[in-house]
Amino acid sequence: MTSLLKTALVALSLAAAGLGASATTASASDVRFGIVIGGGGYHGGGSGWHGGHHGGPGWHGGPRYGRGVCAPGHALQKARSMGIRHARIVDVNHRVVRVDGRDRGGFVRAVFANDRGCPVVRVR
Repeated sequence: MTSLLKTALVALSLAAAGLGASATTASASDVRFGIVIGGGGYHGGGSGWHGGHHGGPGWHGGPRYGRGVCAPGHALQKARSMGIRHARIVDVNHRVVRVDGRDRGGFVRAVFANDRGCPVVRVR
């Protein structure tokens, strides 16, 4: 009986010591709650929010279109670089961006896929 009592007492003291150790670790963690409006995010580097973040290749700092989307301005710029004068956006949907304009032969329509880089689908 004495042996059983000793074993129970040792087990109880070990459990109490383990409970005390886990309580100190749990209370050492820092839990914060807050609401940030227009905060952006932590990008690492530097000393905090946006510290050291200068964007990557193609970073323009303007409104961001979703990844893999052809911005209408980019389609216009691409059409002008293809030699289309007086280029204007005619239609934008989830599949294509249509640009109308003129070239040496007269009226021309360029159709770009609504995907990253505005790949040319058709020019007529």
